[in-house]
Amino acid sequence: MKLTDRLAAAVSLIPQGAVIADIGTDHAYIPVSVCESGLSVGHCRLTCIKAGEVDGAVICGMGGPLMVRILQTSYAVWQSLKFVVLQPQSDAGALRRYLYEHGWHIKDERLVIDDGRLYELMRAVPGQAGALPDWIYDIGPVNWQRRDPLLSRKVDILMETKGHILEGLKKSRKDVHERMEKIESELRFWRELKWQLQ
Repeated sequence: MKLTDRLAAAVSLIPQGAVIADIGTDHAYIPVSVCESGLSVGHCRLTCIKAGEVDGAVICGMGGPLMVRILQTSYAVWQSLKFVVLQPQSDAGALRRYLYEHGWHIKDERLVIDDGRLYELMRAVPGQAGALPDWIYDIGPVNWQRRDPLLSRKVDILMETKGHILEGLKKSRKDVHERMEKIESELRFWRELKWQLQ
């Protein structure tokens, strides 16, 4: 089966020989591909798995906050896993922060362009790691360590988002001066960081 670049990147993060649960991935492309490669897979919700039934889970194509809620709802099962492969559609920084705050860390990451859109993928594993600087949650510790060639594009997206927020605040009738200063400071930081990537 020919996978999109995004889904192929997710499959590449699954350890060889792992038994996985596919949590909500669309059309079961990942489980079919994984089965064709000889790995074992189950397709269900994390809540239907008992601790020890699978080695890890793959959760792709939903927002970071929803992924956090799934992990919270099935906390005991999640904590029994050896890994999770995650591909958040939004707010990857909040997802990374949640993982680190709950005794997990990012072991591997990928940035992938698929159909013109930048996607972030990560494999998280249990094991405490020190807290990261706030900005690293937004771009990913492994992406930063490797200086992924697509990191500059990720920073552009972060700056664009901050710029939209700043423009909206400028139009606000409320006193948002302090918040505007914070966002302007963040934008200066991201510009300097992007310069380091070139």
